Amino acid sequence: MKEKIYTIPVNEAFDAGSECPLCFLHKKLEEEAVEYALGAAMMEPDYRILSNDKGYCQKHYSMLFQKPNKLSLALILDTHLEETRKKISALSKNINDMNKGKKHLFGKKKPENPLSDFDKALSDIHNGCVICGKINHTVKRYIEVIFYLWKNDSNFRDKVLNSKGVCIPHLKELIISSREYLSSDEAAEFSKLLFDKELNELERIQNDIHKFTLKFDYRNKDMEWGTSIDAPIRTIEKIAGHIVTYDKE
Repeated sequence: MKEKIYTIPVNEAFDAGSECPLCFLHKKLEEEAVEYALGAAMMEPDYRILSNDKGYCQKHYSMLFQKPNKLSLALILDTHLEETRKKISALSKNINDMNKGKKHLFGKKKPENPLSDFDKALSDIHNGCVICGKINHTVKRYIEVIFYLWKNDSNFRDKVLNSKGVCIPHLKELIISSREYLSSDEAAEFSKLLFDKELNELERIQNDIHKFTLKFDYRNKDMEWGTSIDAPIRTIEKIAGHIVTYDKE
């Protein structure tokens, strides 16, 4: 099947030989989004409005902080904090009015738990993240492409079956998504093949992590590391998805 622009990233991810092609795509998107946020996005008014409103999650603030461009980060924090103060100020006014017995400003009827609306509002402030939103949207499109290729490209199907499987979070996401993009019979076949693949790969990676532990026994000092030398990080990423690592400066 001839490659199209939207199938190239997915094929490249499955060709990379990673523990999870979807994590490979996620990581690439994340790195690009962090660089963009501190670079070109500073001159994009629409992005700045969104960034000021939503901000970033703890993980992505950490990634932004690790980059050398501290001025761009400071500008982002300055304008986002200004918007956050406005939201907190509005909540403070509402809760003061509520304590004074005034009409509840979140609705005509006073809720059973008067603070539930404040909990939601604070959660919205805390959980907003421009990068997470962008990545989640794009990864969903990649999943759609995966199922398109699975149905229409026998070579891609072979790539999936010959891959190292996926991480457990993406295993769940693919199984759930199969019901949306495949017929019932196709989804059942896909799920069985993916689970069989996953069990084989989990056995492989457990052999590696077990060998890693054995290397710390003095009796095994001459044993070769083989593929077990980076087993801890690969095991974590297989279980929980990709993690961010930072080079020491």
